[in-house]
Amino acid sequence: LDALRRTDPALRQGPLDVAAVARRIWHLGPAVLVDPETRRDLYELTGRAVAAGRATSLAALTAFHLEEQGLLGDDRARYVTSGGTRVPGLNWTGPQTAETDTMLVDRLTTGPAGTPVRTGESALSPWPWDQAPYPVLADGGHDRVTALLPDGTTWELDADEFAEVVAADLTRHPLPERAPIVLAVPSAGDRYLDLPRRLAERTGRTVWVHTGLAQRNPDPAATSTIGVLHRDGLPDGTWLPVRPGLAPDPDDDVPAWHRDVLTQPIVSSRTGEQIGRSFHHPAELVGPRETYGDLDRMSFYVHWDAATNAYSGKLPMRDPGPADKAYRLAGHGLPGGLSLPLSDGSDRAVDRHEAAGWLRRRKSLSSLPKDHWVDLVICHSGAPAQGSAQDVAQLSGPLPVPFTADPLGEDALSLGQHLANQLRRTTRLSYSSQGVNHFGDGPMRVLATDAQGRPWWWETSHPEPDEAELDRLAAQAEPGVTPSPQTRSEVLRA
Repeated sequence: LDALRRTDPALRQGPLDVAAVARRIWHLGPAVLVDPETRRDLYELTGRAVAAGRATSLAALTAFHLEEQGLLGDDRARYVTSGGTRVPGLNWTGPQTAETDTMLVDRLTTGPAGTPVRTGESALSPWPWDQAPYPVLADGGHDRVTALLPDGTTWELDADEFAEVVAADLTRHPLPERAPIVLAVPSAGDRYLDLPRRLAERTGRTVWVHTGLAQRNPDPAATSTIGVLHRDGLPDGTWLPVRPGLAPDPDDDVPAWHRDVLTQPIVSSRTGEQIGRSFHHPAELVGPRETYGDLDRMSFYVHWDAATNAYSGKLPMRDPGPADKAYRLAGHGLPGGLSLPLSDGSDRAVDRHEAAGWLRRRKSLSSLPKDHWVDLVICHSGAPAQGSAQDVAQLSGPLPVPFTADPLGEDALSLGQHLANQLRRTTRLSYSSQGVNHFGDGPMRVLATDAQGRPWWWETSHPEPDEAELDRLAAQAEPGVTPSPQTRSEVLRA
């Protein structure tokens, strides 16, 4: 137990606290007394898990305990069938028996009684049909799944616990290697994809997940097992595959506010794969921003004059690298930083240093080869900071670009140049406002003019020499020189 709790970020500090470990494994409240009998039960549970080869983490102990409670029992009343025959899968919501037909996904809406009903529309499922998937039908969210025990009690499983439960069930009932896991769990594909990525890593399988409200079809007469709920004024979301290799790293130093950022994967409408990340309040993703999925095929842009609300003719969009090697980052920006939406409805203005720290932790970017570049679909990403951060999330017109006396000075770096330096990747940026919109011949990028109607342009930033490279160049120019901020500044300006 001591070895296992040392792998848990919340419990690894200080001496072993058996009561805290018991509360973690059994989901006990802080007021529940962990008495000697409870400790003995914990030690006995751990002993049985060790004997079964299942004591690999605290989450694995939770899964093992739930398995002993009948969660995965072959005689459980809740199960999944195909053609009337019981098949692997988890059914934790709706009627006890779920007949699987995952070729189509129904579109749902909220009916007069306030519950989801079918609209009569369906779409083909995006996962391969040559192997029957392992379905999970459950309530939950981006960081949890609600498990339903045979006695009717529920457990809110975190990402690691859920992954251990599914892995245990797949060990009991093996499936072909190519059989994917399909999560019909509302919002399981929202935010950072931590839950499906941990599941993919633990099981070694591709996990299909939806960024919106995918759920078990509520209509018992429906042929399709899964539906996606449409809500007026909010995005429907999309399916995407999550493969092993992108599980989040243990990170004790991540700022607490990172977990509160409302961020969404951008999924290509052409390939169905993640091509970047957006950060918006959900209602902002309805309308023009629904075309984020088309960013990898937008080859034209137009100028927009805020004063006249007029658009120019379309112009060719020249990429600094292959379009299929672009990581699209889309959201609100301000000179020298970002405006990040938070789960409490507010926005957090972050400077370029905080923005780089947030972006460096995105596995969807850090896992890409170094020849991939970053496309900043962010207003003012090329403008230097202007003293104090300001929230521009609700501004629609162009902002003046601040004057800077020393464009190479550290304080004058734009967000785009700073990200290029920190990520060591080429970035595309804009000095003024930009965005996307629908036009007659398809979606296009939009670049705002200045206040006088003069057109701005796209800019490309390449990584500047880092400190080691500047020191090497300084030594070449003046052998024996002692590296210092002054020598680096002189070399940068030479």
